[in-house]
Amino acid sequence: MEEIQREIARRDYYEYVCYVHEGRYKKAPHSEFVGGVIQEAIDKKKQMNASEIPTTNQYIAINMPPRHSKSMTITETLPSYYLGNFPEDRVIEISYSDTFARRFGKKNKEKVKMYGTDLFDIKISKESSAHDEWLLDNEIGGMISRGVLSGITGMGADLMIIDDPIKNREEADSETHRGKIWDEWIDSFSTRLHPGAIVILILTRWHEDDLQGRLLSKEYGEPLPWQVYNLPLEAEEDDVIGRAVGEPLWPERYGLEFIQERKRYPSSFNSLYQGRPTAAEGNLLKRKWWQYYDTLPKMVHTIMSIDATFKDEADSDFVCIQVWGKNGADMYLIDNLKARMNFPTTLQAIRNMVRKYPKAHAKLVEDKANGPAIISMLKNEIGGMIPVNPQGGKVSRVNAVSPYIESGNVYLPRQAPWVHDFVEECASFPQGKNDDQVDAMSQALNRFIYYHANEKFIPKEPVTLEEKVHRHIIRLSRGRRKGGQLQ
Repeated sequence: MEEIQREIARRDYYEYVCYVHEGRYKKAPHSEFVGGVIQEAIDKKKQMNASEIPTTNQYIAINMPPRHSKSMTITETLPSYYLGNFPEDRVIEISYSDTFARRFGKKNKEKVKMYGTDLFDIKISKESSAHDEWLLDNEIGGMISRGVLSGITGMGADLMIIDDPIKNREEADSETHRGKIWDEWIDSFSTRLHPGAIVILILTRWHEDDLQGRLLSKEYGEPLPWQVYNLPLEAEEDDVIGRAVGEPLWPERYGLEFIQERKRYPSSFNSLYQGRPTAAEGNLLKRKWWQYYDTLPKMVHTIMSIDATFKDEADSDFVCIQVWGKNGADMYLIDNLKARMNFPTTLQAIRNMVRKYPKAHAKLVEDKANGPAIISMLKNEIGGMIPVNPQGGKVSRVNAVSPYIESGNVYLPRQAPWVHDFVEECASFPQGKNDDQVDAMSQALNRFIYYHANEKFIPKEPVTLEEKVHRHIIRLSRGRRKGGQLQ
């Protein structure tokens, strides 16, 4: 039985991780997925060495939330397994500090000592006493571990692992520090790669301009062919490990309650836990631009804006229904519904919102995708269903309304439970995962700005019976005052 387990560990990286930790490693689907990604890279490396496929470098980026065993699964373990398969290769491991890097070097050295002989017939050189730089007994293969700013000289890399080069928020927010890390990649790390090297960047995303952000941005040159695997805490659409939307990454340890707790801090949640960092102020739409109201003033115009990208199946996309008002130059978001709905549920949600806001005479529906179906079903039941044919792309439509947000003419309800999610979605646009609320907003504001600004006739708001009686009493009172008598 023991020999069978050893053979399985030799052939499969994830099984090796479980084997060498002797029951201390907590298995999880996301870790098994990561193990599969690494095994695929190693198998390709073997094919390259056998001249079965062309020799090319492999660039892999893996994003995971804090405390999800990313270092244990990869950095503490992979170098020892890799050297077992390629004993004449060199490994370079990089972390945010020398101390952290040295620990990873020590962990791998210990694994080679304990399991190297039985599994791969490799040993540590008797001359290698250091933990941060050691060789195998063939005096060829080995590992070096360094802090990200400590410099690497005299050694190339067939496997390079960069594990969390940023330590904390202070470093992440320092443009100088981010620049130094980038310089190290350009002038040092990338120059150490041997042909056919495997590069693994594993990190929690602190900042949109972190090392991964720059590596993938054309602003810093044509990007290398990175394979990016983002494993968010809460599953989103098209989850790489096949989770249902909303499902936790590691429910046994960090379940739904933990997710809701972290969502109290939207910016941190989106970056650290979902792998979608945004600029501190926001991208196209800055967080500080929004104005807030406690009491809604009287509106001259009220409209409804609908963004409906549903599917007639269980994993439907988000639908967003918003109600907006206009008073002079100022525009107010009055209500906002964002939920996953199928077609019948969407129709009912629109009916409910229409009953709630009868003064929203115009109901704007984008005349694409599911919009025509909605209009067709509701036009004889609900008046004012207006198809909107948007001009330009999403970004150009947001750019058209952003000056009005920047100038302080757009207000949000301060106490609404959904307002933080709305602001964060806007701040992350256009890099964010979702933009349903942004689309509905730009559709409404474009209507206000470019339609109502030029219209010749503005219909008066309906007057209730109570208001008519009140106005009649005022007119009577004024007439009596003019006659000199007040009865």
